Amino acid sequence: MKEKKAAQVFAIIYPVFLYFVMTAVALSLLDYILEPVDTKLSRQLATSLVALPMLAVFYRKEKKEGGAKQTKIFFVLAVMFATGGCFALAFNDLLGLFRLVEYSPSYVQVEETFYTGRLMLEILALCIVIPIVEELLYRGIVLQRCVAAFGERAAVFVSAAVFGLLHMNLAQFVYAAVFGVLLAYVTNVTGSIAGAIAAHMAANLTSTLRAELGLFAFADAGPAILALAMAGLFGVAGMGIFMIWKMAKEETFL
Repeated sequence: MKEKKAAQVFAIIYPVFLYFVMTAVALSLLDYILEPVDTKLSRQLATSLVALPMLAVFYRKEKKEGGAKQTKIFFVLAVMFATGGCFALAFNDLLGLFRLVEYSPSYVQVEETFYTGRLMLEILALCIVIPIVEELLYRGIVLQRCVAAFGERAAVFVSAAVFGLLHMNLAQFVYAAVFGVLLAYVTNVTGSIAGAIAAHMAANLTSTLRAELGLFAFADAGPAILALAMAGLFGVAGMGIFMIWKMAKEETFL
């Protein structure tokens, strides 16, 4: 029994390890063959594209039978896009009240890496490619193997903790772990990572637009506006999760 559990834990860890090794090797090769990529974000985009086929192969092996019904998939995508965007805005504002960034020195480096002032590159990398790659890895592979090892409910929290820890700073750990619970739950009840990808894309898009264009800067409007905005955004996100739960309960997913 212990050997089986150890094998299951290894099965969870090694795709993540393989992903990081592969991206590191790909980056070294790209820098050797080509001119060094001009920004850190460009480098991450390039290595993510290299890793994408490998993760897709892994995911095909892990994918649950069935998934969201084709007649509902576009509705799921729309609901989760709205849910992810609203949740990200509200939760980031909430974390801002606790000033977690002050306890996360490396977070400044992350911001400098991601937000380069080149909006189209950021949208391509942060809002399209990286969400797909991360959802394939963390919800498509890690979550499914956590389900096999720990059961469906525990897997939601274990996979979310892994997702948070690998962001490697306190502020992003809290944000990613909590957001990871939402993404894992949606993946479990729909049997597909499509909704999680949509939510992840929307979350990154709102953060990018806020950082580069100053949109959604509710904190600058004063505490009353901030409180109302957070309440409304959390309300919309909660409604989205309720809709997904209701659809699952009524067995609208295969």
